[in-house]
Amino acid sequence: MMNKRDILWQIYSAKAFYFLGGFGFTSWASLIPFLKRQLEIPDDHLGFLLLSVGLGALIMMLLAGSIAGRLGCRRSLTVAGLAIAVILNVLCYVPAYTAALLVAVLLGSSLGLLDVVVNINGIFIERKVRKRLMSGMQAMWSLGNFSGAAFFALLLHFRFPWQGVALAGAVLIAACVFFFSPHLHNERNESRDSHHFVRPKGTIVFIGLICTISFLVEGSINDWSGVFMTTEKGIDISQSGLGLTLFTASAFLARLPGDSLTMHFGARRLLALSLPIAFAGFLGILLISGGPLLFASYVLIGIGCANTVPIFYSLLGVQKEMPVADAVAAVSTIGYVGILLAPAVLGFIGRAFSLYASFTLVTVLLVIMAVMAMRLLRER
Repeated sequence: MMNKRDILWQIYSAKAFYFLGGFGFTSWASLIPFLKRQLEIPDDHLGFLLLSVGLGALIMMLLAGSIAGRLGCRRSLTVAGLAIAVILNVLCYVPAYTAALLVAVLLGSSLGLLDVVVNINGIFIERKVRKRLMSGMQAMWSLGNFSGAAFFALLLHFRFPWQGVALAGAVLIAACVFFFSPHLHNERNESRDSHHFVRPKGTIVFIGLICTISFLVEGSINDWSGVFMTTEKGIDISQSGLGLTLFTASAFLARLPGDSLTMHFGARRLLALSLPIAFAGFLGILLISGGPLLFASYVLIGIGCANTVPIFYSLLGVQKEMPVADAVAAVSTIGYVGILLAPAVLGFIGRAFSLYASFTLVTVLLVIMAVMAMRLLRER
């Protein structure tokens, strides 16, 4: 029987690895322009390099449930965290484009493994303490995203060489892994099937579709809000990133009390209150031409969308249709498709029609997601 102190350390360690996941993603993003310059590659070659990371993550997500079931969360997260630290530095010294592609696949695989297993670990802890924790844990991923970007920007501002900044980031990641990994939850959850990838069933498919749309909605803001503000709204390029900043900050702040709000109101009622707020935000960015109200719309979207994914990941811990590790891997894989497709699909629609059409489609998908979420939660 674990005492309260051990449980608290498991929670702190889980949050630390969520933080490292976000930190690792933005560390990679911060290196992209330097890699492009070092390898002297054109934009289309850079696109294939970015795609290699995405494919590596997607392939590993198919296998991550089986890996976590066999090795346990502690070993899986330790391997993933240390691999990210090492591979980020190897990328800084790859001599040729072909080698960079191979290393990028490995980096994506490590990030994908951490992404899935950190959620499996979080669900196991929720079941152990019998209370909602997912929103607060996923808020740490957002904090890690911000911290990684700020860490690289700050050191680069003071003229540190970019390889040295990558090394400093890797040392920080490795130090956190060694400090927190001994306290991680280590339950193994063997799959009932011998296959590496288990086909999602029933409720898991609907949760995966809801998460896919949610990731696509968030991806539309991450990838296209800056361009939308400058080309469609006539906002000065110096302010083009303000909408994304407000969206990210508001989503982070809304996730901090998300677990308490879910336990107080219930998951269905909370989403019935929050998703219309997101809808109002999208109407704002479509209909408001400029000024403070336009930027406030991004705050509404952040608040409204913040707790959708955490609520449905928590639901994976109480469903009985699949083992938790397999269910999380399946939902993460389905959801990641939304992340990969969002930039290309919205860009194609934007080029064929306009970015107004792209964001109108996102608004319609948000409504469809809300209907699916309400129906699924009513049945639980």
